[in-house]
Amino acid sequence: MKNMNRRLDDRYELLDEMPHVTGGRLFRARDLAFGEIVGVKQLGPNCGLELEPRQHLENTIRHLQCLPHPHLVRIDTLDVSHGLIVQEWVQGISLLDLLRRRRELSVCEALYLLSSLPATLDFLAREAVPIPRPLLGKLFVEFAEDIVPEVMIGASLDHWPAFSLKLNPLSLRGLLADPAGDETKHTIVLDPRRPTEIQEGYGPRELTLLLYELLGGRIREIDSRRYSPLSSLHEGGNAVLRRELLAMPHADCESLWRDLLQSEADTNRIPPVPPTRTTVAVPTYHIPEAFLDSSHPGSVLNLNSDAAETLPIHFTTGQRFTIGRSATADFIARILPENATNDARTNRLSRVHTLLETDDGQITLRDGSGSGPSLNGSSLDGQPLTPNHPAVLPHRGRLVLGDEYAMDLIPLDSAESPAWKIDNLDAWTGPAETTAPVPYRALACEPVEGHGVTRHGIWLFSEAGFGLDAAHRIVWDTRGRRRSPAAFHYYRGCFWLRNDSLPEPVLVGQDTLLGHGEILPLAPNQTIRIGSHTFCVQIE
Repeated sequence: MKNMNRRLDDRYELLDEMPHVTGGRLFRARDLAFGEIVGVKQLGPNCGLELEPRQHLENTIRHLQCLPHPHLVRIDTLDVSHGLIVQEWVQGISLLDLLRRRRELSVCEALYLLSSLPATLDFLAREAVPIPRPLLGKLFVEFAEDIVPEVMIGASLDHWPAFSLKLNPLSLRGLLADPAGDETKHTIVLDPRRPTEIQEGYGPRELTLLLYELLGGRIREIDSRRYSPLSSLHEGGNAVLRRELLAMPHADCESLWRDLLQSEADTNRIPPVPPTRTTVAVPTYHIPEAFLDSSHPGSVLNLNSDAAETLPIHFTTGQRFTIGRSATADFIARILPENATNDARTNRLSRVHTLLETDDGQITLRDGSGSGPSLNGSSLDGQPLTPNHPAVLPHRGRLVLGDEYAMDLIPLDSAESPAWKIDNLDAWTGPAETTAPVPYRALACEPVEGHGVTRHGIWLFSEAGFGLDAAHRIVWDTRGRRRSPAAFHYYRGCFWLRNDSLPEPVLVGQDTLLGHGEILPLAPNQTIRIGSHTFCVQIE
């Protein structure tokens, strides 16, 4: 691995380049805003693709981003113009490397390793996501950060610590390759034609092929219809695999797995359940003594700045969030830079173009302002919105206003953020909790396709996390997991600022430093300095 030791756009520090990568360059990198190790794949400008396959790639990644799953590798970002994909980095080893080292696995080892895979493959099938091929090259065993993965390759699985099996659902080669030109050799192939849609039973077949290879099955010709029994399996287990490949396929992967476990039950080799990870301690924060009497309830927080390079930040709470070109909208959609052409395009958008509301714990969207339709319409993930029939936003979605302005709506699920508490909250003189909990922390709006903003607009329910990049600029945390280095909170009717681990000091007023592990309620006319930004607080 080549040591890079350089930065990418002040956000990522490239550490090592991975060898033997197809379809671009893959780096292990550090996300400077959040201190997390991630994978950065460079594909070149416009991802090195023509318009149609590039749009296909973008739609596929957006669909995968809407499907959080504990056993799928998370995809954070796709930057089409720069050709970058940022994804979760698995701290562990690939199943392919493990097989290369051991040549084959025992039945106990294979069933132990793959116990979570059947449900994961069935999840992909339900969500109409093609299973990546070859499956063996897309599976990784993840360990805790303090474990050396290379040591685990040679250790017996009985002595492995807690682990999790991760599947990378994105295969650029499989996504963009010509189906008719697929000449990949498999251990057993039922149909050499590559389907453009997911076949019935396709997941169980891929799982069977994976098991066959892991258990020492030999490579066969692509047109072979034979099944050679595996010596590692008893007659019952071989019968299950033979049935799947050559006779009557299983309906799903979990039914195949149950049959396989049952067939091996008499051998007393049923693997133990993989150990679970230890729970994360609940973080505790402290209110500085000088702010125990500070209480300024409100529903709107504006952070304004005199510096031209610092964008204002607008937080609003409550049950409604408006998007449009009006200066009073919560998210202001203007096509920048300002010139006659862009002003004319901006005028194609309504003053309030799309209305977001909460209804029974869900975020819904309607076209227009609530009293009438918008100019030129709006759409969510390609489906037109209407004024009278709200559409539900269950996860990340692409909102397009009048075919002119596009943005990603990213709801941050409160279930993905660990609980927290304040040790001296009883001494605070502010109001008691009166609002009902909402199943989201915040809704973040990220313009795409090169569109800019005049100010950040965030729908805040409880928490909007952020970090600082190498230039000490605020980066909103849309990862949907782990605790952010810092956050703005809406709690007990007041706005708060907390600091977990920001590398730069946070200055409140003239002389108050908000240290690590501290949280304080914000007050009107305060000045706060965060990284390279200085804001004046306004609360309404």
